[in-house]
Amino acid sequence: MPSGASRAADAGRAAGAQVDASARLEAGVTIQPLAAVGPRAEIGAGTVIGSGAAIGPDVRIGRNCAIGPGATILHALIGDRVVIHPGARIGQPASSGAAGGGEPRRAGLPTGRVIVQDGVEIGANSTVDRGSVRDTVIGEGTKVDNLVQIARDVDIGRHCLIGAQAGIARGVMAADFVIIGHQAGVTENVTIGEGAIIAGQSSVRGDIPAHAAGKSDEGGP
Repeated sequence: MPSGASRAADAGRAAGAQVDASARLEAGVTIQPLAAVGPRAEIGAGTVIGSGAAIGPDVRIGRNCAIGPGATILHALIGDRVVIHPGARIGQPASSGAAGGGEPRRAGLPTGRVIVQDGVEIGANSTVDRGSVRDTVIGEGTKVDNLVQIARDVDIGRHCLIGAQAGIARGVMAADFVIIGHQAGVTENVTIGEGAIIAGQSSVRGDIPAHAAGKSDEGGP
């Protein structure tokens, strides 16, 4: 955030919005009614925080972003020109205190962030879990459709497309220009090569080579 960022008290915001006094907002940020911005959060110029959205402590959001109504962002760094649609959940821990496929979470396990690079779009009611052993990363220009689950420690490359209702388990590594079809499921720690295409409703259980295309039930297209 540039040193010229204004204090939250100097930024325009709607009546009923809650902005912590330690948050830093650049000029031209819009905070709509009932939105909340937590301590030490930083938000860049031209960004709109929709009604009822919640921005957690220490979150950083870049310039010219659109954060939809009711979205929540925790433990995250968000780039410029990012669109997060209504109801999306970014940066929450994995559910039920379990890491990935039911293994117990070890005491003192390091907890990472979510990093969303420039130009990403995340659909309505999609979830991106906070990293643990490393950050969860969504690469530049990637488009994530509605109702997608991206688990902890996943690394999605640049300019990927992920269809509605897809589920990506912990530790998956997807290279640039990957397409994952609607309702596809990718199991833990799978690596997907650059430009691979996974058909809708596939079940991916093993690594997929670069530029492979088709439906996978056992790990090969």
